Amino acid sequence: MDVLSDILKKIRLSSAVYFKSDFSSPWGMDIPKGPFAQFHIVTRGQCVLKTKSKAIQLFTGDIVVFPLGTSHWLADSESSDRQNGKDVVEAIINGDSLFSGEKISTTLVCGHFEFDKAIDHPFVQELPEIIHISDAEKKELSWLERITDLIIQEADSEQSGSNIIVDKLGEVLFIHALRAYILNNRSEKGFLAALQDERMRRVLKSIHDCPDREWQLDTLAQVAGMSRTSFSNHFKSLMGETPLNYITQWRMLLAKELLKESYQSVGEIATKVGYQSEAAFNRVFKKRAEITPLKFRQASV
Repeated sequence: MDVLSDILKKIRLSSAVYFKSDFSSPWGMDIPKGPFAQFHIVTRGQCVLKTKSKAIQLFTGDIVVFPLGTSHWLADSESSDRQNGKDVVEAIINGDSLFSGEKISTTLVCGHFEFDKAIDHPFVQELPEIIHISDAEKKELSWLERITDLIIQEADSEQSGSNIIVDKLGEVLFIHALRAYILNNRSEKGFLAALQDERMRRVLKSIHDCPDREWQLDTLAQVAGMSRTSFSNHFKSLMGETPLNYITQWRMLLAKELLKESYQSVGEIATKVGYQSEAAFNRVFKKRAEITPLKFRQASV
């Protein structure tokens, strides 16, 4: 399993598409900061999108994702009055659009992605405020264009099961958007930078594939094809933490998942995540989570 897929499984990604709707000028909507990652696909026309830090002119085929649920607004022009986004969604769902009219200026597909932001992993902490994929960029990424076309097609469909198909395709869209962002944006530091480094990616994959292995700096350096010192310095320079600290962090994330979702004993879980004794596992878990594994499991019921 590749590292990104492994993490995406842990964050429990799901999606919901609110609507595919026509907007007639003048129109505008404010989307406040929320708990979910928002997305918009422009399927016709153009519009203006603004956050506190940037303004983007969107055109037909553009995709915008807000992984952190950042507040923003959309409108046909900067001078248009804007309605509360929640009111806009509710009106469209009820079949009474607030921006209906004869002259359609824009058609949008809008929805959200939901995932567990409480997951203690640098990937979640490093998600960008905004991912913008233009129609031209999307055409170069043929797989992303096909997913978008399918979402639009199913959103227009009245066939049985179309709603669930659109929501599942939304999850795929989020993953493709993340992959496009990682491929097209070089990171200097952090987990995303490590994913873009072939040697570090091999190391991360080995850790994720075998969390129960008794990892040492020497064996990790061998996986990277580097000397022990060079590997240790390079890993810390990119990730901002030591390799052994990352291993502990990943093991604790896996342990929390097993404590919540499995009936395995604490001792069995300790072995599964790489600890030779339950006592050693308990010490590390309590130091990281400030609670014993047993109490964590009881609180998660």
